[in-house]
Amino acid sequence: MKRFIHKFGKYILLHFALVLYSFTSVLSKFAGEFPLISWQFIFIYGGAMFLLVIYAILWQQVLKRMPLSAAFANKAVVIIWGILWGILFFQEKIRWNILIGIILIITGITLVGGEEQDV
Repeated sequence: MKRFIHKFGKYILLHFALVLYSFTSVLSKFAGEFPLISWQFIFIYGGAMFLLVIYAILWQQVLKRMPLSAAFANKAVVIIWGILWGILFFQEKIRWNILIGIILIITGITLVGGEEQDV
């Protein structure tokens, strides 16, 4: 049970970091709606940069706890988060080819993650 909790915890940390990373694109897109030299642009884009710093720190902590191959394979989930953010914030529509892509991403993550061995 303790081993399961340890493994689950590192995946929670990984996916929290990846959600933060994916949200930087949302902030960047919002920032692009304002003039380059405006307080709104600087504030929103600064928020994106701040999230990238937090992400970089969390990513290093993830790499201490799990193999690079497993962590990097899970990084593809950022695309799924990007699709979700597009739907929630920008009213984008999901088409059938996007759903197929999501299924392929999840399948790939599962296949690579299933081969992970504790180091």
